[in-house]
Amino acid sequence: MFSAIPFFVKDKTIILQMFVVVLFNMSNIVFYYHTEFVLSNEAPLQTWLNTIAAAEKKELLQVEYSFVDVKEITKLNQAHLKHNYATDVLAFDYSSGNQIHGEVFVCEQAVRANAAELNEPFLKELHRVVLHGLLHLFGHEDNTQEQQKNIRALEDKYLKEL
Repeated sequence: MFSAIPFFVKDKTIILQMFVVVLFNMSNIVFYYHTEFVLSNEAPLQTWLNTIAAAEKKELLQVEYSFVDVKEITKLNQAHLKHNYATDVLAFDYSSGNQIHGEVFVCEQAVRANAAELNEPFLKELHRVVLHGLLHLFGHEDNTQEQQKNIRALEDKYLKEL
């Protein structure tokens, strides 16, 4: 199929998504549910995440959160990071500079397990994990102890504002 837009498929997707967001005034943060879990109210979470982006001097073009099961997050973790286990969150960054575009996969079952292990309320841990994914899209890493300390400090800072 011929296309007048001379970009790769991902770039066409970004352009189309930006067009849809502007044309229909849709949120730049979208949630998809591939399990029985569904957020009870997306709007406050979207507002909070956009506020964080503004504080971090980032422009959220499109961030897609997909809630998946243990099997799917394990497959993604294995395929992309070569880790053969489930995790709570994976972020895929397609951003350009301060213009943020990415996908964040969240495993609600892993978040529940974390919350129980840490003796934290599920919703607080869910917010932390959702934020953690966004911070990865902003370029924050957690590969070293110092990076983990820094990203945790940002999480704690922004969780207080929720």
